[in-house]
Amino acid sequence: MQSLVKTALIAALGLSAVGVMAGEISDTDIRASFARNEATNTDAKAFQHIGVTYGSGKITKSFIDATNAKNYANGEGSTARQVIGRAENGGTMDNVKVYATNAYNQALGKGSTAEQTIGSVSNGTMKDVNIYAYNASNKATGEKSTAIQQIGVVKNGTMKNVNIFAENATNLASGKNSTAEQKIGVVH
Repeated sequence: MQSLVKTALIAALGLSAVGVMAGEISDTDIRASFARNEATNTDAKAFQHIGVTYGSGKITKSFIDATNAKNYANGEGSTARQVIGRAENGGTMDNVKVYATNAYNQALGKGSTAEQTIGSVSNGTMKDVNIYAYNASNKATGEKSTAIQQIGVVKNGTMKNVNIFAENATNLASGKNSTAEQKIGVVH
């Protein structure tokens, strides 16, 4: 019986620890203009995360500036992932400004993948948010490359009173059998 009680206690503590893994950014200025991240060679992986929360994360009353942020992965099979202003897994963005003008994400090489996400929420709510992604650029170059660009996107949730400025945003996949997908102001 004591063994069963100890097991139940350990399980309960483990579950409660999972509940507190939610991240929160509140009343915060994040200034990362001209941030640069780079990885080179075969199977290179460059992951740049600026103003991001995970696990039922919240971003409230905050300013995220990643103007001119650059992320590069160069080499066959490379992956470049740039994430600016994102609340994941039941997340909330409320009263937030995301600046990503001239943000640049690039993966070069056969089988490369470039993913750029600016101002997004998964499984939650985006409310009273302004996203500035003028001239944001996402590129994957090489045979069988994939380029995915998402600006102002909510997956499995709601968007209310949101302004998205993505003039001249570009998404490019070049090379034989390449795929490019661009989403701007989408709830799905």
